[in-house]
Amino acid sequence: MDKITSDVRHKQWLDIIHACNASGLTRKAWCEQNGIKIKTFYYWQRQLRREAHDAHMTALTAEPEVTFAEVALPASPKPVSDPAIDFCPDVVIRTRTLTIEVSNHASREMLSLIRSVMKNAT
Repeated sequence: MDKITSDVRHKQWLDIIHACNASGLTRKAWCEQNGIKIKTFYYWQRQLRREAHDAHMTALTAEPEVTFAEVALPASPKPVSDPAIDFCPDVVIRTRTLTIEVSNHASREMLSLIRSVMKNAT
């Protein structure tokens, strides 16, 4: 059987199976009403399920295609400084288990947070 005939037959049986499932009748009753042998119906249902399963498994085991895209970074007129490297603390608080470095620019909220961390750490 050629590919076109096979595809048409598969589409035809897929439509038949969907119509049967949507009818609300049992498969046997629907097949009797529509002049289809129940064994033929189950044969095609099994074939289409097997093909769907095989296609699904093939898609799952296929190697994903990897592609790369070049990303142009904007040119900066001057080197960007790293705040972690340039940071010089104004206050250093050390306990046995904790070191906190604070600048003069720390907000009241940040100082309050540091205070609560210190209370819980000791």
